Amino acid sequence: MKTPEAEIGRSFDVHSQTLPNGLEVLLVENPAIPAIAINATVLTGARYEPEDKAGLAIMASNLLDEGTTTRSSFDIASAIEATGGHLETDASFERTVAAAMVLKQDAELGLELVADLLINPIFPEDYVAKEKSRTLAEIASAKDRPQVVAGWALNELIYGTHPLHRPAQGYPETIERITRDDLTTFHGRFFAPNNAILSVVGDFKIAEILSRIERQFGGWRTQAVSLPTIPKPVRQKERREKFISMAAQQSNIYLGHLGIERTNPDFYALQVLDTILGGGAGFTARIPQRLRDELGLAYTTFASVTMTAGIDPGRFVAYIGTSPELQDAKDFLTGSFVFAFESSAQIARFLIQAKIYNLGFNYGEKYPSFIKAISAEDIARVAALYLDTENYTLTVSGPMEER
Repeated sequence: MKTPEAEIGRSFDVHSQTLPNGLEVLLVENPAIPAIAINATVLTGARYEPEDKAGLAIMASNLLDEGTTTRSSFDIASAIEATGGHLETDASFERTVAAAMVLKQDAELGLELVADLLINPIFPEDYVAKEKSRTLAEIASAKDRPQVVAGWALNELIYGTHPLHRPAQGYPETIERITRDDLTTFHGRFFAPNNAILSVVGDFKIAEILSRIERQFGGWRTQAVSLPTIPKPVRQKERREKFISMAAQQSNIYLGHLGIERTNPDFYALQVLDTILGGGAGFTARIPQRLRDELGLAYTTFASVTMTAGIDPGRFVAYIGTSPELQDAKDFLTGSFVFAFESSAQIARFLIQAKIYNLGFNYGEKYPSFIKAISAEDIARVAALYLDTENYTLTVSGPMEER
């Protein structure tokens, strides 16, 4: 029987291949379960949408499965439901994803559906109108939530004109401007095999699944993809504050500033620091537990500098933080890491992350040693280097006078 430590140390035998059209393919045989996880990631997201069309990337991802040149939305839903499988699309700041989970015998159909969604979406006009209405309702609902409003204000003050200042779903006025032509233009500009990565994990043989991938994705035409240049955000050199009066029973307080990129060499020391500050389970931080559970002074306490790290610097953000034992934090991180690789879908997502951030496919073996090597001196060093107690942004929403 494998122990958690043994599982944590696992690595993946990854077959990596680039198709003639530029599509990067990552394959891992995982015969433990007779299912196959497919993750096709296009390297574009809200980062590259126009400022005056904020929300375009997420809207495009939500509409990928609402009809293609070969299938209606009903046909797509019926095909995947008939297999008992699962098909989903999503977008983030950096990426757009079409993913499927199907049984081994339905691998061909799963690949065919994912390819169809990425290559042939038509963004039907009636569905565009419905999606705009749904998004506007979602934004209106979020505006009534003080915690969300304070978070939006924090991002606006930290990032200035950088794309990360925007809410992921956009603003009401930008959603109103989006047209079907905008969606097809966005798709035509960025959705190309040479700007995508396909990972497949499950019960298959490499040669067999490769032939299927080539059959479904090989006809996707290569094109020149010009990604806009995004200036890096600049760390603030002064204190910024915003107080927002809202009808609420409690105040929502955010304090933060610009954070780090995922490739920062101090990422692992800062990840341990996050856990110490309250970014992990409750037992890893004494003050949050006391304020929340013992004194009842707060519903939620949280702090993190690594969670939003990506191609661009994320943000350091905190409700409240504290300093527990260093070993507790390290044990929590190494002990919970195993749960990131329990399913084929999780492994498929990991392969994309490993490729984008150059982590190496043996990251599972290396990660525990990265964390265990962190010392108290490392924590003190990175805290002093990356956390600024003078030049920060403070946003508060709740029952108060607006300033």
